[in-house]
Amino acid sequence: LYPSPEESGSGRYGPHYMTDTERGEDGDGFEDDLDLDISFEEVKPLPAIKERNKNFLVESKMAPRSNPVTISRLVPPTPASLPMTTVVPQPTPVERKGKTGVALMPRLFDMSCDETLCSADSFCVNDYTWGGSRCHCNLGKGGESCSEDIVIQYPQFFGHSYVTFEPLKNSYQAFQITLEFRAEAEDGLLLYCGENEHGRGDFMALAIIRRSLQFRFNCGTGVAIITSETKIKLGAWHTVTLYRDGLNGLLQLNNGTPVTGQSQGQYSKITFRTPLYVGGAPSVYWLVRATGTNRGFQGCVQSLTVNGKRMDLRPWPLGKALSGADVGECSSGICDEASCIFTLTIPQFRESLRSYAATPWPLEPRHYLSFMEFEMTFRPDSEDGVLLYSYDTGSKDFLSITMAGGHVEFRFDCGSGTGVLRSEEPLSLGHWHDLHVSRTARNGILQVDKQKVVEGMAEGGFTQIKCNSDIFIGGVPSYDHVKKNSGVFKPFSGSIQKIILNDRTIHVKHDFTWGVNVENAAHPCVGSPCAHGGSCRPRKEGYECDCPLGFEGLHCQKAITEAIEIPQFIGRSYLTYDNPAILKRVSGSRSNAFMRFKTTAKDGLLMWRGDSPMRPNSDFISLGLRDGALVFRDGQSGKITVDDYGARTGKSPGMMRQLNINGALYVGGMKEIALHTNRQYMRGLVGCISHFTLSTDYHIALVEDAVDGKNINTCGAK
Repeated sequence: LYPSPEESGSGRYGPHYMTDTERGEDGDGFEDDLDLDISFEEVKPLPAIKERNKNFLVESKMAPRSNPVTISRLVPPTPASLPMTTVVPQPTPVERKGKTGVALMPRLFDMSCDETLCSADSFCVNDYTWGGSRCHCNLGKGGESCSEDIVIQYPQFFGHSYVTFEPLKNSYQAFQITLEFRAEAEDGLLLYCGENEHGRGDFMALAIIRRSLQFRFNCGTGVAIITSETKIKLGAWHTVTLYRDGLNGLLQLNNGTPVTGQSQGQYSKITFRTPLYVGGAPSVYWLVRATGTNRGFQGCVQSLTVNGKRMDLRPWPLGKALSGADVGECSSGICDEASCIFTLTIPQFRESLRSYAATPWPLEPRHYLSFMEFEMTFRPDSEDGVLLYSYDTGSKDFLSITMAGGHVEFRFDCGSGTGVLRSEEPLSLGHWHDLHVSRTARNGILQVDKQKVVEGMAEGGFTQIKCNSDIFIGGVPSYDHVKKNSGVFKPFSGSIQKIILNDRTIHVKHDFTWGVNVENAAHPCVGSPCAHGGSCRPRKEGYECDCPLGFEGLHCQKAITEAIEIPQFIGRSYLTYDNPAILKRVSGSRSNAFMRFKTTAKDGLLMWRGDSPMRPNSDFISLGLRDGALVFRDGQSGKITVDDYGARTGKSPGMMRQLNINGALYVGGMKEIALHTNRQYMRGLVGCISHFTLSTDYHIALVEDAVDGKNINTCGAK
């Protein structure tokens, strides 16, 4: 006669092992029909715990000791009652590092569950090892009286815990399960699902036994036992994949060599009726002969995938977990006592880690009401996931960029209806792609690489979007509270190396203000290949080094020892000047400049001074090439002369005649040219400048007088 599941204990046990491979009648009344190497702890029957009118309570919240402890217990006061002394073995507390601090084994009552009264958020289980019963906290509850709420996303198990999911579906002939876990003990049950709660008949199980993984399954006529060739490392994360098809099974630990095995007999199908137990089971005590251990798992589970479908480990209705006992949250408190020093260069996001990062909008929301434009360079590793998302908490407004079935989708809602733009062709995974999306009022544009431009329009009459949340990159903190039509369902897996918003680069080193589980991608820039303070500029799989003034070479490794009389510019070069004697000559009511240069490109900035970035109606002075055209200003009027081709004049509108400018003077280019010049120029000069004179007689030593510069070499050098 099997005990009911409610009577099956799953407590903490002492370090005893027994190996029994003989067939015969066991003392527990079961006929041992398995020739297995089983590791389990010494068990004993439930002792006589009931005495007339006397209920004794033993609490296990004591310091662990190796010897029995003499505990004085007082019975309810009656005339005949006297203090009693009983010798009992002392259980070892289980440390729970998380929200509720250190959690001990649930206290032991020396009465059966028939007489034990548990709190509203707990339930009783008989402890067949120590004798008595314990109250276990329901899933999502913790603390001394199970009254504390615990938010569970990555469940933590303590040797007497478990979580249940629906029974394995469509798996009677074949199944594949992948589990990511971190173990803190050498033994414990990770997975169990079977025909019944006691391991008799059909079942499958995964357990840690002496730090080896064992995958067992029985189709009804004999057990297959598949053991990993390598042992796990305690405290480290591991990934195990189980596969079974009929009588044949496979186990693969991490990326190691798969181990195969076969069950006995002729039956090739498994009947699954019990829940899928993770981390233990309420009847783990009685599963020992099937699973090889009567211990629950101690550690954390990060992800569970069944037949290609990732299981949401959160409690129902947010997730798929139906019930459980004494489960903690693995991520709680992990950073409370740790300092983190980490330089993010190119972020790598992983769906399995539920990664995401966040950055505030660079400017106030009013700057993005009617127009916004994003440029991204990214490498997807999966077909689905959110690249970018932001929303308004007080309205329906949102915008999102996601991967959906391998395509890129750009969605936005001005408050009266959603616009959905989808790339015509799917993207190749594992490769870098360029993305450009923009929105003007209700109109949207999407282009990926050199695919055809996709245009679309949002529904309704509203034309502005206000987002007061941060911009979330690669994922979001909660997928339960995203906007209805946003298409944001799961995290992005892959890398992102460039994000530009309205010509303003979002720098991951400085602008990402917070995030979760974001690491560096495998890219050359992560290794800081640029010497002497040079900055690495990623170019998909490759990179370029922007060298500081005075250094050159592919990696800025070579110092420039000779004076540069005529500087060379490469389109992403510049020289900066902040000398007041120079700056006053490019401001006020009159300016005069002479420059001798040569170029190999039709477009490029020669000189700039103005507000950075430009604001509407802000003052500036510029000299540059735009398809061969040059611009110069003197007061309200301007005149320009190129070689001996004669002069051209012009006049700015309005009554203002003064240039009121603060900031440095740039020659040959500048940082983020498109942003700071309001797209008047998109790159710097490609060529050389030999002379630069202000106010007809103030000659500037181009390199010597510069306070800063980038990518400057001697003209003619390669």
